[in-house]
Amino acid sequence: MNSTETLKLNKDFKRLYYRGKCATSYTVVIYAQKNRLGHSRVGLTCGKTVGKATKRNRAKRLMRECYRIMSANLKPGYDIVIVARTRIVGKKCSEVLKDVKYAFSKLGMIV
Repeated sequence: MNSTETLKLNKDFKRLYYRGKCATSYTVVIYAQKNRLGHSRVGLTCGKTVGKATKRNRAKRLMRECYRIMSANLKPGYDIVIVARTRIVGKKCSEVLKDVKYAFSKLGMIV
């Protein structure tokens, strides 16, 4: 499995929003851009339109688990931001995983 850090700085998120490649699916939007590090960094966001705190936390747990499953099949050396859409509420992990795979394949990041 590739080593992964988390993105924490607002400037990193903004850089990906404006300069990164974007792929959308039914439940998530993924922004990605190559970095100069040897490993990938990932950030998760979930706006208040998704719901109250419990729904947002569940959405982030789902996205984190889907990334963990997919990380072995992804190219290393990318900064990635996964954004939850409002449609993620009430979805199961298998449904979100299908959408995450689709978005990563649109970006050409699957090995």
